[in-house]
Formats: sequence, C-alpha cells, structure tokens
Amino acid sequence: MLNILHITPHMGGGVGNVISRLATCSDGRIIHKIVLLEEPVKNNFVEIAKAAGVPILIRPDNLEMENSLAISDIDIIVVHWWHHPRIAKFLHDLPRMPMRLIIWSHISNLTVPALNPNLLLASTRVLFTTEASYEAEVFANLPKNVLKDKAGLVYGCGGFDDFPKIDREQHSGFNIGYLGLVGYSKLHPDFVDFCDAVNIPAAKFILAGDAPAKQQVDRQIREKNIKNPFIYIGYVNDIKPVLAQFDVFGYPLMPYHTCTTENAILEAMAAEVPPVVLNQLTEKYIVQDGKTGILVSGREEYGQAMNLLYNNPEFRRFLGKNAREHVLSKFTLKKLSDSFYRNCEIAMQQPKQILNFRKHMGNSPAEWFISCLGKDCQSFKISMEAEIFNQTENIKKLILSTSPLLKQSNKSSVFHYQREYPGDAMLKTWAEIIGEGEMRE
Repeated sequence: MLNILHITPHMGGGVGNVISRLATCSDGRIIHKIVLLEEPVKNNFVEIAKAAGVPILIRPDNLEMENSLAISDIDIIVVHWWHHPRIAKFLHDLPRMPMRLIIWSHISNLTVPALNPNLLLASTRVLFTTEASYEAEVFANLPKNVLKDKAGLVYGCGGFDDFPKIDREQHSGFNIGYLGLVGYSKLHPDFVDFCDAVNIPAAKFILAGDAPAKQQVDRQIREKNIKNPFIYIGYVNDIKPVLAQFDVFGYPLMPYHTCTTENAILEAMAAEVPPVVLNQLTEKYIVQDGKTGILVSGREEYGQAMNLLYNNPEFRRFLGKNAREHVLSKFTLKKLSDSFYRNCEIAMQQPKQILNFRKHMGNSPAEWFISCLGKDCQSFKISMEAEIFNQTENIKKLILSTSPLLKQSNKSSVFHYQREYPGDAMLKTWAEIIGEGEMRE
C-alpha cells in the first residue's frame, strides 16, 4: 500500500474534484493525505474528502509543513501545479531531505504559463492531464525518449462513468448553451462575434456560470444589434437540469487558454449535448470532428456548424449519442485510479533523493514567476536585467505584449504573485506597468 501526500493550493474546481475522487476511491492500494496551502473558499470537495476519513492539513506553518514532509511513511509527494505562487514558494523552499516528488501539471503547457523543463527533469516524475502536453513547444528541446519516460498521462477529471442519462427538456427555439466563467479570462475575445455569426432567429444563448463580463458582453450585443436573447442563469451547483435545456454546446475559448481535460465540454458530451469548439490547443484532443462534436476554425465556420445542427436534429442526436458513449468509456473513475497508481508505481522504482528546484527557479518571487512563463519568459527577463529604474518604453511594450493571462487578477498572473509577495519590488514594477497600460487602452 502506498502513502501519498498531496500538496495543492486549494481544492476548488476541477482540481478539487479529481483529488477528492482519487482520495475517496477505496480500492485499498493508496492512503491519501492532503495539504492545502491556502484557506478553501469553497468547501464541497474538502468536506467529501474529510467525510471519507482523509486527513487534511490547511495552511500549515513552516514547522508543520516540514514535519508533514519528514514523515518516514510518505512514499510520494504529489504537487498539484499550475504555477500558483504558493506552490512556487513550496518548491523553492523544499527542505533538504530525501523524497520522491511528482509534479502533476493541471495546465496544458501549450501557452503561458508553462512548466519549466528543468523542473520536469529535477522531479521524480511529471503527470500531464492532456496528451497535448507532449507536443508543447516548451519541451521541444528535450529528447523524445526523456519526455516519454519521465512524463505520464493522468486525466484531470474525476470520472464520468456514473454521470446519469439526462432527459431533454421540451422547449421552443434552439438553445445554445455555455457552462463556466462568463469572462474574458476564458471566453474568446470575439465571443459576441461568434454568437452574431450564428444568424438563427430562433436561437437563444444560455450562459451558466459567474458572469463578471456581463456588462461588457451586453454592451457588445447592443452595438451589434443582436436580437437573440442572452440568458444569464449564474453559478449552479447542479448543472444537469441546465444541460437538459441545451440543444448544442457553444464553447469558443480564447486562443491562449491553459485548459486540459475541460470538464465543461466533457459534462456537455456526457449529457448528449454536441459541442462546437475551436480546432485548437486541447479542444482538438477532446472532440472528434464529425463524430462526437464539431471543430471549427473561426467565426464563419462556427455559424455554419450551428446552422447545420439546427437544421439537422438527427445529426445532432447522432453526435450527442457518440459523445456520451465516448466520455463514459474513456473518462472513468477506475481508469483515473489505475493510471494514477500505475504512475506512482513507476515513481516508486526511483530511490528517494534530495531534490533541488531552487537552482532552476532563482531566489526571489519575481524570479519564481518568470521561471515558468514559456515564450514570455524572455520579455520579463529583459525587464529584470534592466533593473527597476531603467524600464524604458520599449521594455514596457515588451511586458504589455505578453499573454493576457498574465495580466488578469488571479490564476498565476503578475497581480496574483504581487499580492502574495508585496515586498518584491520587481513584481510591483510589473504590476504598475500593466496597470498603466490598461489605463491607456
């Protein structure tokens, strides 16, 4: 029996779902323990794990953390990684004691942030949550056999084999559904243009999820004189009654997102709602074009796909049926548990070692931040080498030209790191440059 210690910033969203499902899967092969590095905002997955008797330590101090890591019966430490600032500090401050450590990447590494390949090499093993990560440019200089031997695949979802069959709710018109954050930290920047391209008078757009961009979306709808109704129903705990209303799932995401096994797409597919998504990044690894959904190249094809599905309900049902069968067979709790255990067994073949991530990350929080920025690392590196009082207009333009994901308020952005480490002058400088740039726009 293996003893696994999970280190994660929190147990919200998809990460919380997969950790709680793994930790409560009573197959007798693994004992799980969990450390949360911050106070949970939503407790549902924490409570599920606690109810199953899984020990959870929340926001440990340095001594408590070191004691947790030093327990001799811990076989493997699993670090849940998406470049969160507290995980960066954890890896930097890792005590000098022998251990096996797996980095489980919950982002695709195709865009920004992206796991530094030196962290991959320094760890005992790395887990990807999508096949797409093997093609990531950030790993291009690694020998193929090294990447294949060092990195395993464990999907980042808790299994859909128990997802019930949903009866369609009778309704008039044509309902195009969306699940998830209605915000431009996820939506395609031309989301409203995609909706405008649909051009079906009977279409209704139903958006389920927190909607920080509602005012912006509504303004663009008015500017384009779109007559179709947009219905915001907010965040819902049970998405099944919502999915029952959808005829299709319209999900055009930004072209630089970090998603992997995108649960919203999988939930729609499990409910026999055919998805229409962009042929990009990880979407093309989830949806089989013409078999379990439709992949499109842009707005025009998005509109054409919606019209095809509107005018061909039999094809819609064909895609939906295939989508459900595919998801329920590929993404099961048993397959999740087996693939996780198999990768842990591979890691167990390595002896415990003293691991040093610090030499690949630098010493300051600003250095930790830029260490895993993929193609955008160089822009911040130039800025850092110029030092705080020599940030020229060209350097500021470099910072402002980096991924929009680094300029949002959370999710491993400049502002997220700066809030966590307010004493870091370089992070403060970058936050000021981005803030000034946004004011000028």
